[in-house]
Amino acid sequence: MLAAVGALIGVSLAAELTSYARPDIGFLLDAAARVLDGAKLYVDVVEINPPLIVALNLPAVLVARVLDVSPILVYRLGFAAILLASLALAGRYLRWVAPRDVGLRHVGLVLFAFTLFPLSAQDFGQREHLLLAVIVPYVLLNAVRASGRTIPLAEALVIGLATAVGFALKPHFLPLWIGVEAYIRRLAGRSRRQLFPETVAIGLGLVIYGVAVLTVTPDYLRLVALAAGAYNHFLYDPFFHLLVTGRGAVLVWLALLAFGALRREARNVVLWDLLAIAVLTCFLGGAAQQKGLRYHFYPSFGLAVVLLGLVTVDSRSPLRNGVQRIYRVVASAATLTTIVVVALQNVAQVTRLGADEETKRFEQLVALVRARSDGGLLFVMSYHIGSAYPLVNYSGVRSASRFPQLWMLAAAYLDDLKAARPLRYHRPNEMSPAERYLNQAVLADFEAHDPTLLLVLRHGRDLPVNGYRRLDYVRYFSRDLHMADMLARYQRVADIGDYTLYERLAAGQVRTGSPPAIAPGTQDVIRTDRESMQLKLQDPTLLVAVLVFAAALVLAVRRERAGM
Repeated sequence: MLAAVGALIGVSLAAELTSYARPDIGFLLDAAARVLDGAKLYVDVVEINPPLIVALNLPAVLVARVLDVSPILVYRLGFAAILLASLALAGRYLRWVAPRDVGLRHVGLVLFAFTLFPLSAQDFGQREHLLLAVIVPYVLLNAVRASGRTIPLAEALVIGLATAVGFALKPHFLPLWIGVEAYIRRLAGRSRRQLFPETVAIGLGLVIYGVAVLTVTPDYLRLVALAAGAYNHFLYDPFFHLLVTGRGAVLVWLALLAFGALRREARNVVLWDLLAIAVLTCFLGGAAQQKGLRYHFYPSFGLAVVLLGLVTVDSRSPLRNGVQRIYRVVASAATLTTIVVVALQNVAQVTRLGADEETKRFEQLVALVRARSDGGLLFVMSYHIGSAYPLVNYSGVRSASRFPQLWMLAAAYLDDLKAARPLRYHRPNEMSPAERYLNQAVLADFEAHDPTLLLVLRHGRDLPVNGYRRLDYVRYFSRDLHMADMLARYQRVADIGDYTLYERLAAGQVRTGSPPAIAPGTQDVIRTDRESMQLKLQDPTLLVAVLVFAAALVLAVRRERAGM
C-alpha cells in the first residue's frame, strides 16, 4: 500500500516539476512580487478575485528571494507539503473511522493519494486544488466525530481554520459546509445545537476575512462594482448546461447513482453519505461559477473517484439484485481505468512523450522575449491569460500591464462576436464603464511604462466561427490617436504561432520591421469543439482507456461472480 501511495506521489511530483507552470499560478506569483515591490493591489495590479489568493503567494516569493531560486519551484514544493499533510490526516482519520477494516483503510489512502496528486494534472496548485486539500480532512473529521470519537481541540480548530481559507478562496463551495453540518447535526440528536470547534473556526475565519477585505482592500469593492458584470459575462456557460457538460460530469453522476443504488449495502454508511454530500455540493459549486473551466470541477470529479472506489470495496457481498451488481462492476472498472490512464499520462509528461508543437512554440517565444527584452517590460494584448503567463515568469521580463489579460474587452463584445454582422467597436460614449476603464488603463500603462516589447495575439477573419479571435487589438486601440502614435514606434520582430512580437524603436534606430498595422484577418481558428471526436480518436489515450476499461470490466465481473 505504501509503495502504491509513494509511486502515485512520485510520478505526480515528477510530472509537475518537468512541466511549465499554469497561467494562473504564474500571474499570481507575479502579482505577489509586484505587491512586494510596492504596487497597489486592484490599482496597479488588477485581479478579480479577493486578496487572500495574492497574500498566500507572498511567502513563496519571499522565500524564493531569500534563497535566490525560482518562485515557481518554491510554490510547488510548498503546495506539495500541504498535500502531504492533507494525505497524512486522511490516513489518520481513516484508521479511526474503520479501525478493523484494513482493506478499506489501504484502498481509501490510495484513492485520496491519487486524487490529491496525479489526478490534479494541469490543475496542480490552483485554488480548487487547495480547497480539495483542506476539505478532505474536514469531511473525514466529521466522519470520525459521527463515530463518537473525540477530536483534539487544537486539531479541530486548525482544520476548521484551514477549511475557512478554502471557502474564502472559493465561496461557491460553501454549500459543502452547510451540507456536512446539516448531516452531522441530524445524526447528533439532542446535541444537534452544539457548536463544534471546527464549525466555530470556519465561521470566525470567514467573518474575520470579510471584515479584512472591507477595511484593508476597499479598492477591491470598487473593482467588483465596476467589473463584476463584465466578468460574469466572460466565458459564460449556463449553470444547468454545466450540470450535464461540466468536466467530469459523467464520473460525478456515475458515482452518485452508484451511491444511491448501493447505499443500503454500505458497511460505513456515514462515510459514504459525507463523501456523496461533498461530491454533489462541489459539483454544484463548480457549475455555479458558470465558466466551464476544468479546475472548477476538479474537487467534484476527484471526490467522485474516491466515492466510486469506496462503493467498490465497502459494500457487502453478495449483493441483493442484478442492478446493484452492475453498478458495482461499472464503478470498479471506472475507478481502475481512471487511475491507470491518469498515471500513464503523468508518466508521459515525465518522459516528454508526445511533446506538442504548442510547447515548442512557447519555448521559442520565451527565448526570443528573453533575448530582446534587455531588462525592459512586455505588454501583451490578448483576451487569454495564457498569452502573458507563464511567459513573463520564464522569460524573466516584467509585465507593463496591470491586467493579466484583456478579458474586459472580450466580455464587452461577447454578443457581437457571436453575430454574423461585421464587428463594430464602440465609440467612447457607447462604452460600458468596464470597457472605458480598460481603455484608460491600457493607455495609462503604455504611457507610464513605455514597454520595450509588445506581444499581440493575431486576429482571425471577422466571422462568428472565430469567436474571441475576431478581436483586432491593433485596430481597436489605434482608434485613440495618442495610442496610435505610441504603437507606431514599434517594429515587428517575428511571428511565432498565433502571436506577433514587436519591439520599441530606440532613439535614432533605423526601422527594419513593419509597425503594427490595421489589416483584415486572413485565417480561421481551428474549432476544437467541432473536431473533438476526430482528435480524440487519434489520441492514443482513448485507445488505452478503452482497453483498460474492458480488462477492468472483465476482472470486476469475475470478482462479482466469485462473491455470489
